[in-house]
Parts: sequence; C-alpha cells; structure tokens
Amino acid sequence: MTLFASSGSSIPRIDRSVEHVGVSRLRKLNSDDLKTMEKTLVLQENDQPLAVLLTYEKYLVLQDKLDSLMRTIFVLNSQKESSALRSGIEDVNKGRTRDLDEVKAGSHKKG
Repeated sequence: MTLFASSGSSIPRIDRSVEHVGVSRLRKLNSDDLKTMEKTLVLQENDQPLAVLLTYEKYLVLQDKLDSLMRTIFVLNSQKESSALRSGIEDVNKGRTRDLDEVKAGSHKKG
C-alpha cells in the first residue's frame, strides 16, 4: 500500500507491486517484524491470494477514508442534505458568510 498524491489527494491505494508471499512467511513473522513492516503483504497459497496484511495505522487510514466516502455518498443521495449543501455553497459564493468568532459570540449570547 502506498500513499501517493494524485490531483492533490493522498488517498491510500493498494499498490499492485506489494509483496506477494506464501502463507509460510506469515508463520515466521513476530511482533517486532509486524511493528516495523513497511510493505503490505498479500498472503497466498499456490499462487491464490488469501489475505492482505497491512499495518494497523494503514488500516485506520483506510477506515477513515471509507467512512468519509460513505458520508459523502449519504449526503449526495439525500435530497435534503444535498440541497442544504448546494445552498451553503451558493451562500459562500455570494459572500453570505460570517466569521467564526462572530458566530461563536452570537451563540454565547443566546445561551
């Protein structure tokens, strides 16, 4: 797995040049190997991919990106949410905005 910038993005992608290893290699790995592992391993048996082994940090990055994508899909598929998003973008484009400090000050007065 590699992080690369494509059009300004740093979305984790599975690199097709990851190391393909036999299942026997998994048996040889210890916790120190796993802590310092930089490559993503594709575990295979008889040239058949069985599983992918990556660091926990890379897994968390993938989860965060997946969660973000799912929220985006929800907004785009919800008429109410997508309408509110378009309205907000229009407000920004037309200069109908306030500074965050102004908004915070207003919320303190109401409370």
